[in-house]
Amino acid sequence: KGITGKGVKVCVVDDGLNYLHPDIKENYYAAGSYDFNSHSNDPIPKKSDDHHGTRCAGEIAAGKNDFCGVGVAYNAQVSGVRILSGTLTVSDEAASLNFDYQNNHIYSCSWGPTDDGKTVEEPSGITKRAFINGVTNGRNGKGSIYVFATGNGALKGDNCNFDGYTNSIYTISIGAITHDDKKSSYSEECSAQLAVTYSSGSGKYISTTDSTINNLSSPVCTSNHGGTSAAAPIAAGIFALVLSVRPELHWRDVQYLCIETAIPVDIGDSDWTSLPSGKMFNHKYGYGKLDAYKIVERAKTWKLVNEATSFTTDKQFENDIIDVLESRIYVSERSIRNMKNVEQITVTVDIEHQCRGELQVELISPNNIVSILATRRVNDRSSEGLRNWTFMTVKHW
Repeated sequence: KGITGKGVKVCVVDDGLNYLHPDIKENYYAAGSYDFNSHSNDPIPKKSDDHHGTRCAGEIAAGKNDFCGVGVAYNAQVSGVRILSGTLTVSDEAASLNFDYQNNHIYSCSWGPTDDGKTVEEPSGITKRAFINGVTNGRNGKGSIYVFATGNGALKGDNCNFDGYTNSIYTISIGAITHDDKKSSYSEECSAQLAVTYSSGSGKYISTTDSTINNLSSPVCTSNHGGTSAAAPIAAGIFALVLSVRPELHWRDVQYLCIETAIPVDIGDSDWTSLPSGKMFNHKYGYGKLDAYKIVERAKTWKLVNEATSFTTDKQFENDIIDVLESRIYVSERSIRNMKNVEQITVTVDIEHQCRGELQVELISPNNIVSILATRRVNDRSSEGLRNWTFMTVKHW
């Protein structure tokens, strides 16, 4: 229907962007690009393995021509912010997520902590503040859209709620499914995952632009891109289509639209739960597969959501020795009188335990809807416990 992402800019925060590629150069947005590894205005790949960002960018905005293929939003502009190819300070990481944030509308981020089934890592304080600054002040106050891949550690028992980037209330976490609508074996599940899009699996891969430092201007292509790294850029491209028809949407509107239009897949999977809202949720798939046509059509008539409010409970237990612990939290109607809908719920725990991987944490609503916040991880033998760690769930939306 002629909706191609025109007027929207997507920033690929990664290992560089080969803007000389014939599929990229016409849509390249130079002013929104920067190399934080070399501290220069040129995000061109500089190492032999700097191709990840160019592959992701092609999925989003490869031009409509006769080279590698066509991006989801092939008339959107794409910028590159290079952070993954060298030493990076926390201040530079924070700056990368706010770089040119009045003009870079969407940030596509296919990276995060190590997916080894034992890491627990969150953004630094300054990076957390960058997320808040982005959703508060980015896009002239409408909020930057942050898209993160859930991670590839499922085969090692990993869970994306141990990743403080994907379980932030300010990001949209995207997992991967195969061409036959099944969870990709590597794609991590968690209660913070909002939706899924296509990527590699079952012997199939994503075709997109590629880069080689030996000949940066050649139309190099790959048919071997994959992982949740390939799923997140597809979502970013879809969101570019959405913003091209409704640029006034706020960042929370985009999250709502994901939930309202996502299509449940692999319905036979036992984790699908019917919610009081009438929607369905699965820790493997979130609310389901993003559908570009449905979300764009819904965006055209979407009524903007009201300003967000929040409610915080007091500490529930202190200095208790536990085996299995249940805690009930009672909330009065008066205390939530300004809250129309529940969106994300965060739960912060401070648990000492000699083997962190043995811990499982669940949140159960009055309607008996169960969010699995922490799953057991056999590779996680840390004796550090879960110290002041915040989990997040979107299952009670």
